[in-house]
Amino acid sequence: MVLFQWLGELVVKWTGVIVPGSLMGMLILLICLAYPSGLAAIVGPVSNRLIQNLSLLFIPACVGVFSLGPAISLQIPQLMVVIALSTLLVIIFMTVLITTIGAAKND
Repeated sequence: MVLFQWLGELVVKWTGVIVPGSLMGMLILLICLAYPSGLAAIVGPVSNRLIQNLSLLFIPACVGVFSLGPAISLQIPQLMVVIALSTLLVIIFMTVLITTIGAAKND
């Protein structure tokens, strides 16, 4: 599905939108999959194979954690602050989003 990444990069270049091209390509792919076409039959087997082997994609990160253990342990306080703040921001954002959607449905 490199074609969709390429299309995303092209759309970003043409429009000047501040979105990564690969993300725009995923949005284009989502739009194409939302409508009935033969594309889902092509994407299905490939995506199933990737999902079956998803754990292999985490091996480089795990190796980095093991080999950089001392450096990472020095940054644990900063990591904990970032995790706590990002979790709090996500909770606040989702609360506002759900409240807004609920208010729009009630009107």
